[in-house]
Amino acid sequence: MKLDRFINRPVLSTVISILIVILGAIGLATLPITQYPDIAPPTVSVRATYTGASASTVLNSVIAPLEEQINGVENMMYMTSTASNTGSGEISIYFKQGTDPDMAAVNVQNRVSMAQGLLPAEVTKVGVTTQKRQTSMLVVFSLYDETDTYSESFIENYAKINLIPQVQRVQGVGDANVLGQDYSMRIWLRPDVMAQYKLVPSDVSTALAEQNVEAAPGQFGERSNQTFQYTIRYKGRLQQPEEFENIVIKSLPDGEVLRLKDIAEIQLDRLGYNFTNRVDGHKSVTCIVYQMAGTNATQTISDIEALLDEASKTLPTGLKLNISMNANDFLFASIHEVLKTLIEAFILVFIVVYIFLQDLRSTLIPTIAIPVALIGTFFILSLVGFSLNLLTLCALVLAIAIVVDDAIVVVEGVHAKLDQGYTSARLASIDAMNELGGAIVSITLVMMAVFVPVSFMGGTAGTFYRQFGMTMAIAIGLSALNALTLSPALCAVLLKPHKKEDGTTEDSTLKERMKVAYTAAHTTMINRYTEAIGKMLHPGITLTFTLIAILGMIFGLFSINPIVTAIFVVLSILALIGMSTKKFKNRFNDTYESILKRYKKRVLFFIQKKWLSMGLVVASIVILVFFMNTTPTGMVPNEDTGTLMGAVTLPPGTSQDRSEKILARVDSLIASDPAVLSRTMISGFSFIGGQGPSYGSFIIKLKDWDERSMIQNSDVVVGSLYMRAQKIIKEAQVLFFAPPMIPGYSASTDIEVNMQDKTGGDLNKFFDVVNDYTAALEARPEINSAKTSFNPNFPQYMIDIDAAACKKAGISPSDILTTMQGYYGGLYASNFNRFGKMYRVMIQSDPLSRKNLESLKNIKVRNSAGEMAPIAQFISVEKVYGPDIISRFNLYTSMKVMVAPASGYTSGQALTALAEVAQENLPTGYTYELGGMAREEAQSSGSATGLIFVLCFVFVYLLLSAQYESYILPLAVLLSVPFGLLGSFLFVNGVSAIGNISALKMILGTMSNNIYMQIALIMLMGLLAKNAILIVEFALDRRKMGMSITWAAVLGAGARLRPILMTSLAMVVGLLPLMFAFGVGAHGNRTLGTAAIGGMFIGMIFQIFIVPVLFVVFQYLQEKFKPIEWEDLDNSDMNTEIEQYAKTK
Repeated sequence: MKLDRFINRPVLSTVISILIVILGAIGLATLPITQYPDIAPPTVSVRATYTGASASTVLNSVIAPLEEQINGVENMMYMTSTASNTGSGEISIYFKQGTDPDMAAVNVQNRVSMAQGLLPAEVTKVGVTTQKRQTSMLVVFSLYDETDTYSESFIENYAKINLIPQVQRVQGVGDANVLGQDYSMRIWLRPDVMAQYKLVPSDVSTALAEQNVEAAPGQFGERSNQTFQYTIRYKGRLQQPEEFENIVIKSLPDGEVLRLKDIAEIQLDRLGYNFTNRVDGHKSVTCIVYQMAGTNATQTISDIEALLDEASKTLPTGLKLNISMNANDFLFASIHEVLKTLIEAFILVFIVVYIFLQDLRSTLIPTIAIPVALIGTFFILSLVGFSLNLLTLCALVLAIAIVVDDAIVVVEGVHAKLDQGYTSARLASIDAMNELGGAIVSITLVMMAVFVPVSFMGGTAGTFYRQFGMTMAIAIGLSALNALTLSPALCAVLLKPHKKEDGTTEDSTLKERMKVAYTAAHTTMINRYTEAIGKMLHPGITLTFTLIAILGMIFGLFSINPIVTAIFVVLSILALIGMSTKKFKNRFNDTYESILKRYKKRVLFFIQKKWLSMGLVVASIVILVFFMNTTPTGMVPNEDTGTLMGAVTLPPGTSQDRSEKILARVDSLIASDPAVLSRTMISGFSFIGGQGPSYGSFIIKLKDWDERSMIQNSDVVVGSLYMRAQKIIKEAQVLFFAPPMIPGYSASTDIEVNMQDKTGGDLNKFFDVVNDYTAALEARPEINSAKTSFNPNFPQYMIDIDAAACKKAGISPSDILTTMQGYYGGLYASNFNRFGKMYRVMIQSDPLSRKNLESLKNIKVRNSAGEMAPIAQFISVEKVYGPDIISRFNLYTSMKVMVAPASGYTSGQALTALAEVAQENLPTGYTYELGGMAREEAQSSGSATGLIFVLCFVFVYLLLSAQYESYILPLAVLLSVPFGLLGSFLFVNGVSAIGNISALKMILGTMSNNIYMQIALIMLMGLLAKNAILIVEFALDRRKMGMSITWAAVLGAGARLRPILMTSLAMVVGLLPLMFAFGVGAHGNRTLGTAAIGGMFIGMIFQIFIVPVLFVVFQYLQEKFKPIEWEDLDNSDMNTEIEQYAKTK
């Protein structure tokens, strides 16, 4: 490969690199920043309200007809629905990854329209809403009353009128969901007074419809030859409670009129009373802001924070804003950790490369390659529509150790030529690149090829692989471009011919001799200085200082306090000075030469004992398969995001007042934890249960990571709060959990299991089956808890109407039900306008008139003759028990079970236990389906992932076959890869075993074969293949020059030992900060670092010994099929080697 142009034109090479950096900087400025790429499947939700209806009524009359029409909509994956006793119903439709969410919403809306005619009139009057659900929670903020002077309705509506519209207009906001109620004109009817005047709720509703209307009376003077034209106005809808009080209900016999205020109390209050919010014990309203897909989360959150800061200046006295969750907190902290790791890796790679190259000029060349490749990557990421997220940043950390490889190979190759006596760095660079160009291209193609198959993988795992893999491939491609252009040009400019023993070069002009004299004098001074330092810094001391500095960097000891920082800085400087001394360099070179001699002998030993080497290959494959099948699997490790969630479930039938008292005790318990910064309580709503007075939730904001100790991580806090709640709160079930790492699937990190009854049987029997199943699950060691929020024991009253008695009295059953709905359930009767918005007018009996069963005696219904009759004459009431929420999954009645894996076990092991217990315990007709993240994990951990790895091997094999023009020789490369993959599994399992020690379990957590490890394995396939290619490439060159196969393998391996050790150790040392990560994002970083380091370290050790043996075996077989073609080249620089070892073997 002729690359003279770039070497002869160094300015052209530097311009190419500068352009790459500039374009990368532009790309970086335009890249959207997110925590993860848009991973969650598009979701569309359909909501409806049937005021006053029970869960079963909502299910049968609203959910069932809607589901029947929606089922099978284009690209649908699965569908869930819930119906509650609050009269609300919701259907969530999940679509395949990649589906356009806007089109999905349109398709669902079309299906909903088809079902409108089947829904009750009360439901269509309120409206059925269809909207695409935004999956990523950006901010959760609360407006709270610090002085406790305002009513809840005022706080809620102040937020809805003055804050939420502004938040919704912020660029990037997809939705702003307020956990509160709108204003409503509440008309509290007095049943006893209404009975006196022979009225029923429908009379009030009729009066409202007649007198609270907007109208268009017209105009005076239009087309009538008048001077003026007047528009006729009607006062329109009423606005004030006083106006509603004066609505005329009926005319009395004495000539007076009966007004609404005579039979009811009118009040501007809340639409519903199922939500109450508290922030640190104060009344509040909470708002959840969701991100619009494809927008810059960081900028959106910054804009929201700026808006809230500005709004806080104009809040009424006593009102304050509290941000209880901010995705930027974890995102920025994670990015900060990754950038810190990036810098640490850069420094550590520099140190390792400098130790091996022993020359600042030489070290500078691969060091320059790092920013060029990394920054340039941002431009292509921007072009292909990726975002700057934790995956792409982690890929860049790994890429540091990889992109430096090609430049190191170039520098090593040029130094090898200079060692052979080249007097011109330019000619040495040209000749070296003529030899190395093909190998660099081959290595790059192989490295990039392992990431090609992952681009075709679908689902959530595919998105992970694609973002990570493409980032790596782009960085590697730019690294190769850099190695073919800038690196050789810099070698030609920066490197100097190696001096002969007398200190001179071949040049003998006067100018050169003067230059040599000056250089000699300068070198003498430097040598005397370094010798003086060298006497104080023994190579062993230098190495010790270097190791201390590296360990200090890895474990963050530089930032403990100023004194420790100063000590470590001094040690680092002394280590750098010591490494620059001739004594250290000589000792290092002598050690390396000794290792090289012993290495060649060991390689020769393994070649002579081919059965041992082949046995090791077979054993590595067998053990690898064993570990692949036994290592616990997972999807994404849970991290400390700085936010926790709480869910409280109270006994069935608990009143709102009682619930708030118990929730206040839980709130006090949370407040006493020293790691907690603030807490937000929501009564009447559960993130994992449902809605109603028996549920409550908490959003807990922890102190900043720097303000918490290692034993105050989120896992420890969750465990502590749970244990204390178990002891103190006996009246309720209290759970604490971390929010999921990937938003959009569920509110909890637990496994979501949807139990299904396909028999259509009784709910109580189904509940018993589910309880038996969860009990069997909790008996398994892999399962910590298996809980369902479903409870069929909520106290209810079943009414039955005596149709015969109704007919005799001239009353229809519908009259009775309508009257009861008006008094007990409430009627949406009309609308009114105020504050620039439209609100509902609700009719309902006042609370005291419907507080118990006895109140039915005061309710009367009007017959056809206009007479009032007690409603109790026509109905019978029976106390029964039933659920407050009924759920369905894919059209079958379901019960959601949340399963938490036991400490020390992964979600993959828990999923296996789920399947085994289901097979043993579930009766015929009962089954389960996974939902949320667990569904994705189960699908991605199957054959698809295995197929991806097979495809990676196939791609590498085909590329190498094309490179070597052989289908046999590539096996020498591929069969060495399992050693490294086995090393990954060994390290991960070893660290997991340490993490399972009781004292370390909460701090270290566990590791599993999750996305991070699988990404590391794919990357290792390319890296390990690269090392093997270097050995095979050089061995093949020597074979073509006439050496025997054995000595070609030995000397080829020996020639590439130094760069292989250098690049492999650079990667291992560079990734140590990842392996020993703590704090933000630690679990994912540790898994990635451990897998990569283990694979690279073990793989390197075995490869340098086994690959030469594999080359001998497969080159021998290759030559049986196709004899070697000897190259007619000038091999004068290797004549000695060739003559010594050119024997047939």
